[in-house]
Amino acid sequence: MSPRSPRRFGAVLLGSTVALGLLGAVPAQAEPVEDPTATVSGPLPVTADSYPFMSAVGPEVPPIEEGEPVEADLAAYDYIEEEFLLEGTAEHPTAGSTPYLTRMVVRRPASADDFSGAAFLEWNNVSFGQDIEIDWFLSHDYFMGEGHVWVGLSAQRVGVDALRAWDPDRYGDLTVGGPELADAPAFDIYSQTARALRSPQGADPLPGFDVGTIIATGHSQSARYLSEYHNRFHPGHQAVDAFMIHGAPTALDEGTTPVMRLMAETDVRTRSQGQEPDTEHFRRWEVAGTAHVGHFEYRAFAPLIARENPGTEPQQCDLPPYSRVPFHHVLNSAYDRLVDWVRDGTAPPAAPRLEWDGPVTASRDEHGNQLGGIRLAEHEVATALNHGDNTGDPFCFLSGAHIPFDEETLQELYPRRGGYAAQVLQTVNQARHAGYIRPEDAQASRTTMLETRYPWW
Repeated sequence: MSPRSPRRFGAVLLGSTVALGLLGAVPAQAEPVEDPTATVSGPLPVTADSYPFMSAVGPEVPPIEEGEPVEADLAAYDYIEEEFLLEGTAEHPTAGSTPYLTRMVVRRPASADDFSGAAFLEWNNVSFGQDIEIDWFLSHDYFMGEGHVWVGLSAQRVGVDALRAWDPDRYGDLTVGGPELADAPAFDIYSQTARALRSPQGADPLPGFDVGTIIATGHSQSARYLSEYHNRFHPGHQAVDAFMIHGAPTALDEGTTPVMRLMAETDVRTRSQGQEPDTEHFRRWEVAGTAHVGHFEYRAFAPLIARENPGTEPQQCDLPPYSRVPFHHVLNSAYDRLVDWVRDGTAPPAAPRLEWDGPVTASRDEHGNQLGGIRLAEHEVATALNHGDNTGDPFCFLSGAHIPFDEETLQELYPRRGGYAAQVLQTVNQARHAGYIRPEDAQASRTTMLETRYPWW
């Protein structure tokens, strides 16, 4: 994608977005408060032998079996990466006071003049036993293209313990409490970090940046923690302005802060899960044919895992893994819609839910692809089965499957290139006008899909 030309938060009303969106009062944004704020120090020095774990600008990544690595090109967007320490005392209603020292990685425009005003605070995922910045890996081009700040926080003990083991010299003093606390300090650490982005104590991680909007984001296990944070701590802390709950079905209390729940096909296991209603302050989007971990983000984080953990072996799944339906296109648009919601009260459009034949039986077409939901051209104008499920090694159930159609099926579906191209253009345009993908990602889909060539055309 091309380097940045910030959009500056204009309200984008495309086609049916006008009809489906709800234009209401601008939500109240969080105000700076006198509550505890993390003390920031750094940035930590970077050398050839000491750099942030899974750094975007660290050593060269090794090749992987699943295709070319997806690398975030910070220099192309005039972005910089810095790592800071965060120190303070976390409070919890039952666990009490816990001194902590942890870290955050900040990726930001080199110049404050290019800053959009929005910062995305990601609760790093630790499901694999180490920090993984899933939402950064999915949407780094979006964040940088819009001039947003991205911050990745190590909030949980598992991730912090892994950092200490990985580089004792760099991370040996980090602590967020012992196992008996069960991550209780993480919630206040998160709020104190958000406050430090607006009103820093100690070093300023965003010098000259006026942070007007902070959006909480996290995937899977992190989204589960953010759901608890939203329900139990946000009402009193008011440290963030909106939530992206990505890939977790956990219950959310009703509130007045904008929340989007974005779900891959993998994440919706029953019909009842998809019946969660939209409200004045909540939107739920479900994306057909997508996996909890898809091909794009896997190619972004797997090379870095292999770099930091030499000898790492890929999963062995029963079906060819990783859906090719670009979930990140929808996530990028959802972020855009969420920013508009905070800034001017323009709520995101409603979206159709995945369809079901029974309580736990998904509705599928003759090729096995699920019906309903947000339907990107890569799924609707299908050249493969893209499924949310798989089996095999322990995490294969999150990887989905991708099985290309045989030549006979493809020739029957798309006997002429003109017909195929017309279907692609129509479906891409429908998703763009409905507000489910951005114009930049619509163009990427058109370009990629129309490069397809078959011998009979």
